[in-house]
Amino acid sequence: MPFSPFPSMTPPSTMTSPLNDVPPHNVASPDIATTSLRNLTLDDLLRTLREGQCSSQVAWETLMSLTSAAGRELRDSCLIARPTDPQGLAFSMATLFCKPERRRTLADLDSAGIFVDRSRSARLAPKDAALLMSDDGLRLWLRYAAAPSAYPTLFVDTIMAHAPGTEPAPTVERALRVLVACGRDTTTDVPISELPGDVYPPLSHLCSHVAVQWLPSLLNFGVNPNQLTAGGVPLVATALAAEAERLHSQGHDLLIAQDSLYRLGKTLYSHGAGLATPSRKGSPPAMLLALNGYCAAAEVLLGLGAACNTSEGNQSGNTLMHQLAAATRQKTYSFTAFFLLSIALRYGGDPDQKNHAGVSAISLLPDSLSHYVRISQKMISQARERALHVIANPRPKSAEESDGTLPTVSASLMSLAKRLCDGGHDPLRPHEALFQQVESLKQQGVDMTQLHRDGSPPVLWLTLRGYCGAAEVLLALAPDCNVPRFEGNTLMHFLAVATRRPGDAIYADYMLNTALRYGGDPTICNHAGHSAIASLSAERARFIRAGMAFIAQTRKSATLTVNARHTSYARATPMTQASPDASLVRHSVATS
Repeated sequence: MPFSPFPSMTPPSTMTSPLNDVPPHNVASPDIATTSLRNLTLDDLLRTLREGQCSSQVAWETLMSLTSAAGRELRDSCLIARPTDPQGLAFSMATLFCKPERRRTLADLDSAGIFVDRSRSARLAPKDAALLMSDDGLRLWLRYAAAPSAYPTLFVDTIMAHAPGTEPAPTVERALRVLVACGRDTTTDVPISELPGDVYPPLSHLCSHVAVQWLPSLLNFGVNPNQLTAGGVPLVATALAAEAERLHSQGHDLLIAQDSLYRLGKTLYSHGAGLATPSRKGSPPAMLLALNGYCAAAEVLLGLGAACNTSEGNQSGNTLMHQLAAATRQKTYSFTAFFLLSIALRYGGDPDQKNHAGVSAISLLPDSLSHYVRISQKMISQARERALHVIANPRPKSAEESDGTLPTVSASLMSLAKRLCDGGHDPLRPHEALFQQVESLKQQGVDMTQLHRDGSPPVLWLTLRGYCGAAEVLLALAPDCNVPRFEGNTLMHFLAVATRRPGDAIYADYMLNTALRYGGDPTICNHAGHSAIASLSAERARFIRAGMAFIAQTRKSATLTVNARHTSYARATPMTQASPDASLVRHSVATS
């Protein structure tokens, strides 16, 4: 007999079977020879049992025997799952497997230790309970849920076989449901190595890294949308960081939002994820994302409704604005923190709100930055007021609008932006619906750069009608700021000229500054040798140059931060090891 790792293993012939009082399965034929049963795998043995080719008693004895293939297979799984009592788990699983499915109960599963979170048994949907009590469910539990460190292998097994599909394959779907049903999704402390804190992320976090296509299904199965990692980082932060990482690896700019970020954020939010719920150390998700270099992902959270002025979870009453302002005084985070603080201004961020100690965010900034904030505040406020006025009192229809020759992209975005604004949306802000519309138009083959009859590009046309948010979405997904048009003039030239017209100056100036983030270069000369910046007043030119330098440094800082932390998605989340959390923002008002 092979060596047994069960020191107290009782020979099968003398072991007391718990199945003596269970009626045998309907037996259609005599038992297969014991020698034949000993060569069957666990799956084959269970199929033989269900087909009535052997009795429950014989199947149980075979499973408990170390001389059978199924017994050794069960033994090996139990050794991994419960090294302190593998024999007890093997006994429980053999008993469950050999008991008819219709006679199994959740109490049986609870007694066998199936539930990692015992409260799950009281609130399982009938479909999930039936799966967990089935042979298939129990086998999936043994393979992926019994051992604390087994759930990552579900992704490894699938990815090694083929790339994850849009939705999980049926077997993977059942495995995910089993993991959630038994509570394995709550596991946070599975070690990767002997290094302290080096652990696998929870199931939902790991899924967002290696198979984000499955995350909606996982959320539908009931996984906690606010699950924290062992380091206390919420799912919304790690999921958006992973998506931003994928976009970055494909060549996308870390400062420019993409439709996939909005879709992922909205999916999490629709399932109950808190967009501003802080980490265990007190940092809002948007701050974690920005300070880790994922600036566009941080802005997406603000665009989806993450509050800038709440002090939830912070004992000192500090808001996102306070924490970002404090972070600007640290060299490592200064650019990305101030970038998000500047962006937050148009999402309602209040730099003058005071914390419990009476300290405002703007008072934490160096004088040069606080001056920049005041100028930005004024520009945003005036641009919003002017845009709302123009939208409420539209210009007379152009000849293109009257005769139906308006470029498709302009007509489509203006119509959608008008409906959004009528519903209360800020005309300066991008909106996920606008991103989806532009992506749809691109897929239809619509020319995103088709010029208007007067030679102006769609971005300028939308801007001059107050729809700055729609114009910005077009810049994000179809950038053409520096493409030479009539006589070598770029979009930057058009916008700079518009700042000299009293009726258009305010939002043209706003969009000119916004275009810097999307690669707009106001120093490029047209055929006559004139640059866009040369058309501006001295004060505006200084502000534009400062903005150019700031954007360039922020992009460099974000890229260096992300590139310095490249690790395998399957090993750790981007923000669990060296997270610039609230406790690392070394300023008294930034800590909770």
